[in-house]
Amino acid sequence: MPQPLAMALLGAGNRGTFAYGPYALAYPNELRFVAVAELDDVKRTRFAQAHGIPPERQFRSWEDLLARPQMAQAILNCTMDRDHIASSLAALNAGYDMLLEKPMAARAEECVQIVQAAERLGRTLQICHVLRYAPFFEQLYDIVHSGRLGDVVSVNHNENLHYAHQAHSFVRGNWGNEGRSAPMILAKCCHDLDFLIWLLGENCVSLSSQGSTKIFHSGRVGPNIPDRCLDGCPIAETCPYYAPRIYLTPASSTFMVNALTTDPTPEGRLRALETGPYGRCVYRCDNDVVDHQVVSMDFPSGTTVTLTMQGFSHMEGRTMRIDGTRATLLGDSARNEICIFDHHTGPDISVGHAEVLYPSRAGSGHGGGDYRILASFIQTMREGEPPLTTARVSLESHLMAFAAEEARKAQTVVLMDEYRGRIEQQALEGVVSSQ
Repeated sequence: MPQPLAMALLGAGNRGTFAYGPYALAYPNELRFVAVAELDDVKRTRFAQAHGIPPERQFRSWEDLLARPQMAQAILNCTMDRDHIASSLAALNAGYDMLLEKPMAARAEECVQIVQAAERLGRTLQICHVLRYAPFFEQLYDIVHSGRLGDVVSVNHNENLHYAHQAHSFVRGNWGNEGRSAPMILAKCCHDLDFLIWLLGENCVSLSSQGSTKIFHSGRVGPNIPDRCLDGCPIAETCPYYAPRIYLTPASSTFMVNALTTDPTPEGRLRALETGPYGRCVYRCDNDVVDHQVVSMDFPSGTTVTLTMQGFSHMEGRTMRIDGTRATLLGDSARNEICIFDHHTGPDISVGHAEVLYPSRAGSGHGGGDYRILASFIQTMREGEPPLTTARVSLESHLMAFAAEEARKAQTVVLMDEYRGRIEQQALEGVVSSQ
C-alpha cells in the first residue's frame, strides 16, 4: 500500500482547518499533515492536536516553517490573499509542490509570477478551483460537451450570495477592503470565471463590467446609527444585518461563527461582537469592494456570456441559464437541479417540456469539490496522474477578474489579448526589478 502524501499547512483558518483538514482524518491512508504554520495560537494548536503534529513542527509563521529543511512533499497554502505571493514563491523555491487556495494572489502580475516560478522550477502547482471537481458542475460540463444543447449561443451565470454572507465576508470581514485582500470579483468569482472557460473550452476575447457599492456605505443611514450593533442601535429590530441576529442564534452559520471567534460559546460570541470586526454596523465599516457586479464577455465562437455577482440573495448558490440551438438548460446548484428544455418536443411554444436531472451529491464543501480536488492532487503526487486543470489554465480566470475590475473602474471594454500581454510584461519587469 502506498504511503499517505505528507503535507504541510500554511494557514489554519476556516479553509485549511474545516474544508481541507478533515480529509486527512477521513482518509489517513491518503493524506497526512505533518507540519502547520499559523499565527493564531488557538487555531494552530487546534489543528496540530487534531492531526497529531508534534510541537517541533508547529510554527507561528510560514517564514519559520519554510526556513527549516523540507519536511513534506507538498504544501497546502491557505494563507490570506495578500500573503500568497511571498509564501508561494518561498515554498516553491524551498522544493515544495503546492496546492494553493484561490485566488492565487491579490495582483495580476503576482499571479503570473507564481505560475512562472512553478514552471521554471518544475514544481506541481494547482489552484483550488473546486467547482471543476463538484459533481453538479461536472454534469453541466458533460451535457454541454455531449452536444445535447447544440451550439451554445449564450450563458447567463449568477453567483448569488446570501445577504448575511455578503455582510460577513465582504463588508465586516477579511474580504471587505481591497487594500487588505483583493477585488470581490476575484475573491468570490474566479471560481465562476474558471468554470465558464472550462465549460466553453475557449478563452475570452473581450469583456466589460459594471457594479458598485450600492448599499453598504454610510450614506444609507443617519447620524443616529452607532458604529457597533451593540451600542444601542435604534433600528436593531428591523435591520437584517443586526449582528446578534446573525451570530448569536442556534441557526447561526457554522462557518461564520468559526470566523467570528475560536470560542463558540454564547459568551465567547458576545465578547467577539463587543470588540471584534463582526460587531460593526455594516454601514460604518471600512469596506470598499462592490456589493454587486456584472461582467459581460465575448468568446471566439460568438458565444456571449454574462456573470452576475450580487450579495442580496435569499439563498446561497449558483444559478445558470445556457441557451443552445437545440435546447435550453436551467441549473440551480443549491437545489442540485438541472432542467433541460428540448427545442424539438413540439410546436406549442407556450408549453415547456423539461427533463429534470439531479446530479450525485458528494459529502464535502462546494458540492463535494473540496474533497475531490484534494483527492486529485494526491493522485497527481503519488501516481503522476495528470490533473484536471493546471495553474497556467487557472491563471486565465484570474486575469479575467482583474480585467473586469479595470473595465468597471474605467468604464471601458478590455481586449484580453492586449491585457494578457501587458500583465505578462509587468510580471517580468517585477521579477527583474526584485533581483
